[in-house]
Amino acid sequence: MGIRTPAIASTLVVLVLGACRSEAEPANNVAAAPAAPAPVNPTELAQRLVSQRLGAAEGLGFSEVQLFSSEGATIVCGRVTRPGNAPERYITVGEEDVFVESQMQAGHMDQAFNEFCRNA
Repeated sequence: MGIRTPAIASTLVVLVLGACRSEAEPANNVAAAPAAPAPVNPTELAQRLVSQRLGAAEGLGFSEVQLFSSEGATIVCGRVTRPGNAPERYITVGEEDVFVESQMQAGHMDQAFNEFCRNA
């Protein structure tokens, strides 16, 4: 039995030292947290959404942009001009809802602009 005791003791020392090392290693190998995404510029987002709604038309001009906030949603109102066409109004709400005057029934954009674009 005397032979086994030192063997067991040295095995325990190795296991304890190994356990201490394995507990310390994760703290040293902590992965860096991913960078937070850059905040979205509401005006640029609105222009991208309107462009997509109009079939990614090239040469669009944007003007008279106004930003509003309603119940936590950002509302962007403005005018977009396609080459060769008169300017038309648009409204975006949040990151998904897009309304372009030429794609709405007559009078609906007037109502929407009066309701959502207070300073228009």
